[in-house]
Amino acid sequence: MRLPSVRYQQHFLTPQEADHWFIWLQNTTEVHWQQETFSIFGQRVLAPRQLAWIGDTGLNYRYTGLDHEGSGWPESLESLRARIERTAGQKFNFLLLNRYKNGQDYMGWHRDDETGCQGDIASLSLGAERRFRIEQGSAEERRHIDLEHGSLMIFNGRQRHCLTKTKRRVGERINLTFRLIQ
Repeated sequence: MRLPSVRYQQHFLTPQEADHWFIWLQNTTEVHWQQETFSIFGQRVLAPRQLAWIGDTGLNYRYTGLDHEGSGWPESLESLRARIERTAGQKFNFLLLNRYKNGQDYMGWHRDDETGCQGDIASLSLGAERRFRIEQGSAEERRHIDLEHGSLMIFNGRQRHCLTKTKRRVGERINLTFRLIQ
């Protein structure tokens, strides 16, 4: 599916590079996975996925009423960030990571339009293939891309988008979303 507002590079990483980063993110102590709770319509809800974040020291990315403060980048991620910045043509100072253990973990429809969000989002997919949905103007113009292991998608996060549940048997997926926060 071709989307005019999305740049998609199917083989951004080689299979060996993608496998390396996937295994590293599952096992490293430099990334601190957690399952957050947030409030929706006055109810506390458990996020249907795990997440972690990395950002420039002192930077705070606030969404769903929660603060996510950066404490610096692990040296091991610097070369990957630089490579993605070259491809995207912009700098990134914050990384939000989402970990989906199977097809029942998901991200609902939303926009990444919090105060301070600038530029595009660069989204690196690792692990199981999952379907990413995006609106191209209105709900009637929904499109999708099947995000593959090692692929990179660059898009305007202010467009409504989601990663829906699936009944298909799928394995674990980790998604790295590089952002510019002012």
